[in-house]
Amino acid sequence: MVHIETAAVLGPIGGPIEVLKTFSGRLGPVNHSVLVVRDNDNNNDLLDTICEFLDIGVEYATSEEDLAPLLRAIHPIAVIADLEAEDQDGFHVMKTTAGHNPDLPVLLLTNGDPSLLGAVDAVREIWGLTKVSTATGGADIGLLVDFLCRAARDAGMSRLIRV
Repeated sequence: MVHIETAAVLGPIGGPIEVLKTFSGRLGPVNHSVLVVRDNDNNNDLLDTICEFLDIGVEYATSEEDLAPLLRAIHPIAVIADLEAEDQDGFHVMKTTAGHNPDLPVLLLTNGDPSLLGAVDAVREIWGLTKVSTATGGADIGLLVDFLCRAARDAGMSRLIRV
């Protein structure tokens, strides 16, 4: 059983923030990971470095692999995919993720085609996905860190994220 107490304190800009006051419980090993579905190695070193810093594992898959069994086997905290991949594009990733867990965070990387971005919103709504983000022109460090920190927090890993 876990018992967590927080206390409100003034933050650096004067607003209240909650801080951990006490924690009772056991912390096990971190087995959470993000599943990256892509056909190229762009940004893999960057992503590996960020995930290592955040104590998040990274599992890579190509767009040729069947995503449904991977989601069941890995149980990732998030999925990152290329929207315009040849075999398994972002829309297929969204559909398969919705069938696995519609609340699983998904980050779709795109070159910024406005028609595709509009279609992402429509597909997200149709399949009931609650946490779909897009990054145009590739993912930058700030966007990746923000996405992964939110996914880790949603997965109950927030106490393990280094600040």
